Amino acid sequence: MPTLDDHRKTAGSNVEIFSLRPPFSFFDFIEDRFGDYDSIRRIFSLSRSSHARTLVLESIPACGLISEENEDIKSLYPGYLNDKLLRISFWQQDICAVEDIETTADTLIGYAILKRDVIPEISHNKWHIFEAVFLKYAHDHNCVPRPRTYNLMVGEQLFTIQGILYCQQNELNKACAQVAVRSLLSRLLPEKDVSYRRINEIARSVSPAFSPENGLNVVQIRAILSEYDLRFTDIDYSQDNELRDVLPFQKYAYGGLEEGGGALVGFRFSGRELRHEARHIIPIFGHTFNKDTWAPNADYSYFRIGESVGYVPSESWTSSFLGHDDNFGPNFCVPRLYIEKNQVDYIVEIFRPGAMYGGVQAEAMALNILYSILPTLTHNANKWIRRLLEWTSKQQVVFRAQTLTPDEYVAHLKNLDDWEGNKEESDLCDFLALEMPQLIWAVEVSTPHLFPANERKLGEIVFDATQILDTQDDNSINKVFIFARLPETYLFGGDVSDGTPSFTPVPSKLVSHTDLIRM
Repeated sequence: MPTLDDHRKTAGSNVEIFSLRPPFSFFDFIEDRFGDYDSIRRIFSLSRSSHARTLVLESIPACGLISEENEDIKSLYPGYLNDKLLRISFWQQDICAVEDIETTADTLIGYAILKRDVIPEISHNKWHIFEAVFLKYAHDHNCVPRPRTYNLMVGEQLFTIQGILYCQQNELNKACAQVAVRSLLSRLLPEKDVSYRRINEIARSVSPAFSPENGLNVVQIRAILSEYDLRFTDIDYSQDNELRDVLPFQKYAYGGLEEGGGALVGFRFSGRELRHEARHIIPIFGHTFNKDTWAPNADYSYFRIGESVGYVPSESWTSSFLGHDDNFGPNFCVPRLYIEKNQVDYIVEIFRPGAMYGGVQAEAMALNILYSILPTLTHNANKWIRRLLEWTSKQQVVFRAQTLTPDEYVAHLKNLDDWEGNKEESDLCDFLALEMPQLIWAVEVSTPHLFPANERKLGEIVFDATQILDTQDDNSINKVFIFARLPETYLFGGDVSDGTPSFTPVPSKLVSHTDLIRM
């Protein structure tokens, strides 16, 4: 039965194996085999950075999504020919024959499928990277939540690799928008991929005059995400310029990547030599973490004096987003403040499948709940609660929103040790799992010193992520609130009287700070 990863699992032929030890030159190899392509140079550079020792190159037949793409291009250009199709893989071990690679060996750095499209009638003869997956750069502060695992055949053996799918446009049946959408959807959909034919069919269903080489507009992107039952928040800044200041794109990009859905950032070109209006869109899926950044402290001490900020978002410690640019290659750091706000026309924050609202909303609700429970904590003797009260009064509490299943949250809770070495009661953890919906928001509560230096927190404020929020109902927050976990106590939501919620306390064995959630 055909599957969406047939093109990854097809057996290769004409296998060539290259040792990458000096004097082997990637520059010579790329120029001899492919020509001058920034994207191809990038994947070879990634392998070198990860200490690749062997390159395996194979010819593969067109099948699955690639065969489908060839049919679609041929319907547009009858003289079309896909004359070469190569699969290359990079390994952190010396290999003499692919049969010698152990399927359990954890030495696969990355792979790419390179495709050459030839169309004589329009003088088109170009290589492009149909897709590639490379491991995240091995650095503790490079964070890629919930990478996908992909199957890959090398020779006649099946391997797996974790990462975020990179795809490149060919200016024929796909532009930057289609490849960005496929990159993120392949991470989220149960089928682990989506075809360009299906993306273009959905776009055409809402725009009959749609031409795939022109990319996707806002209406078409919304239709594609909705077709796959993915919830999202998007902002079309081109329709309201003032939103750039009120709702900065970085906040929504960060929300999407932290919850595992990712984000799409669309922007306009600029420069003195620009001759006509042009746009580009890239997928964002991770971030770097800078524990020594000055910005969070300076923000509320120097530049927002007297403003009611409420809390410090964990985004403040992000230096760069991690994303792909199909023109240049995969796994780039995109400085968070590099793209000027006036250049960004569109942002999409994609929720984790099953979530009905996003991290930006979850953090706002957590602030509301935190201020609601403060009166119940006033006489609490726990020193960390007293510190929380002080930091909250100074608007120096940190929030970090995470989507979790009940099993993920309970596994995290059971593995926690507070600073004194205490653990939570296992029976209480199991009870909490029974009370939770299929997906929750756990908004972690920390402080500007505890969060970056120790990567620890005081607890979480937990919401039902599966309910649609009624923004017209002032009581909607209390309807989705489940409980707050803070040092030495859980506070469960109770009755609401005149808009004021009550809380039921339950003791906790965790009396101080604990580790952050890591997914």
